[in-house]
Amino acid sequence: MPDTDVPRDEIDGAGSRIVQLDRTTGLVRTISGAGQATALVLVRDGGRTAGVVTVDSDSEPASAPRVLALPPAPRRAWDEGAGASLGASVVLCTTGDCELLRSAVEALLAQTHPDFELIVVDNAPATGRTRAALAGLEDARLRIVEQAVPGLSWARNTGVAAARRPVIAFTDDDALVDPGWLVALLDPLASDPDRVIGATTGMVLPAELRYRAQRWFESRGGFPKDDVPRVWTIGPAPRSVRRFGAPGEGGPLYPVTTARVGAGVSMAYRAEALADAGDFDVRLGAGTPTRGGEDLDMFARLLRTGRVIVHTPDAVLHHRHRRTAAGLDAQIRGNGSGMSALIVKSVLERPATLLVLAGRVPGVAARLRPGSERVAGSDDDTPGSLTRSEIRGFLEGPWCYARAARAAKGLR
Repeated sequence: MPDTDVPRDEIDGAGSRIVQLDRTTGLVRTISGAGQATALVLVRDGGRTAGVVTVDSDSEPASAPRVLALPPAPRRAWDEGAGASLGASVVLCTTGDCELLRSAVEALLAQTHPDFELIVVDNAPATGRTRAALAGLEDARLRIVEQAVPGLSWARNTGVAAARRPVIAFTDDDALVDPGWLVALLDPLASDPDRVIGATTGMVLPAELRYRAQRWFESRGGFPKDDVPRVWTIGPAPRSVRRFGAPGEGGPLYPVTTARVGAGVSMAYRAEALADAGDFDVRLGAGTPTRGGEDLDMFARLLRTGRVIVHTPDAVLHHRHRRTAAGLDAQIRGNGSGMSALIVKSVLERPATLLVLAGRVPGVAARLRPGSERVAGSDDDTPGSLTRSEIRGFLEGPWCYARAARAAKGLR
């Protein structure tokens, strides 16, 4: 939704400026929100992420006590910069109605990576919106391919089929990637001669915190934004990659659900690992009755093949969160239905999953207890209605999955 179309009562009096600080060069870059009372600062030491802190906006970020208290970002166990040696296909799926689409594509074309192609999948080609938004962008690396069947999984699979490089990365039309995003996302893959790493995920930060809904989304956890490397596996990590990061802690339903592993807005896969795991499930994802879960499903399926997923905090992008309370409510409800649909799928395909889930009930109950941050949010004014919407979506999930399965069966 364009800024001019957002009702003024959605504007947040407690909004924050979004800033990047490189302590190596002293450079400060404001992403959005100049003039806000506080600043959310991504602190970097060269290409490495040191942490994310909130400071008073009127102070110099470099001299803020919280910034000074952050220790230097340690050297990574992988070969930093090695990702530039891997050819990559970047897939961006869109219906053409996001005002940020052109900027998202321009940011991708500004990557420091020397050898990549950009595949924009138009998931609403009849409208002509995508081609209109990208008109005049002439770059040999850019291709637009079409998928008329609505649904993010259909679009992702179309992008995978069109990809010509050994690594396939994904991002969204409402995200702005940093210039070094792709190289950093591929660094662990390029430093893994045994090829046990099947995928990587990156850090997702807000592109703006101007509206209440955006702050509330972050208050409830937002996207995964771990500022240290993590290694995700089922079972012990292979010796060759243990040094890449601490083991990930996936929560009470891991690995049935994998929300802490990463998000579809910032992920990359070896093409061979995707082939082993199979297509993105067209019964899941935005544009289907389930409204989500296709990225988490792929993470889980890849892990079950025995491969590893590595999270790197150095692959940074900024995501434009929903600007209105109604938009956020719909997103949260979709998160609930997508999660529930994913669980239903897991139980139907692997009935033993039900026993695993039964043993995790106490952990889930603790996470959802009244007053917990997951339920109430970290900000006092986070609406309780968001939790109710998520629960409503969760209860709808099985029915949504059944509808999506019927629809997909008719299209295959």
